[in-house]
Amino acid sequence: MDISKWNSIMKSFQNLMGWDKGTSEMIVTKRLSFGNKGIEDISGREEKILVHILRKRYRDIKEMSKDKK
Repeated sequence: MDISKWNSIMKSFQNLMGWDKGTSEMIVTKRLSFGNKGIEDISGREEKILVHILRKRYRDIKEMSKDKK
């Protein structure tokens, strides 16, 4: 996965949840999906899967924050 793409997704999470929680959410989600594999080592199909998982998680968090308001 390209680091700039990872940083772009992380920025979205940080804008939604704050810097600390957004960063933690990204790292935990990646580790649950791919273990200790480095971001730069994820490519092809794995990248598509990770992006899909992160989008789904982002939507879930956004909906939960809407419900609280």
